[in-house]
Amino acid sequence: MASILRVNTLTDASSNNSTAVSVINQGTVKHWVNYDFTSAAIDGSVNSSSGTDHSAGHYTSNFTSNLTSATDRCHTVNVWNTNDQGGGSLAGNERGASGGSVKGNSTSAMTTSSVYAEFLYGANASSNGDHNDFSAAFISTLGDLA
Repeated sequence: MASILRVNTLTDASSNNSTAVSVINQGTVKHWVNYDFTSAAIDGSVNSSSGTDHSAGHYTSNFTSNLTSATDRCHTVNVWNTNDQGGGSLAGNERGASGGSVKGNSTSAMTTSSVYAEFLYGANASSNGDHNDFSAAFISTLGDLA
């Protein structure tokens, strides 16, 4: 049988440090996903029901539970490239984070049920930056669940 623990404040054993449960709830990540473009697989997630790989470096993650607002939320986006990309534009470059951005996609505004992100590598002396299918693309979302 499941139990419910109802408290307003959590405190340490000495009662010197306490935090309201509402603060903890508001400050937790409500969604995250680790998408591997190279194998077209979700490697890990919370509150992500599915995803869509639109094209190189373009990905949508659909929420299992919607957020209350399409715009009043915070996203962090990052990438990790674990392969050398052979003869591609990233060949020989230091492997590591490049960047990304979150926005409404090219045909619609942001929604309460998903997040659309683009993942890019930066320009260097011999090539312009562009979208890329990275080995790991991360999206985290803070906001209120509906």
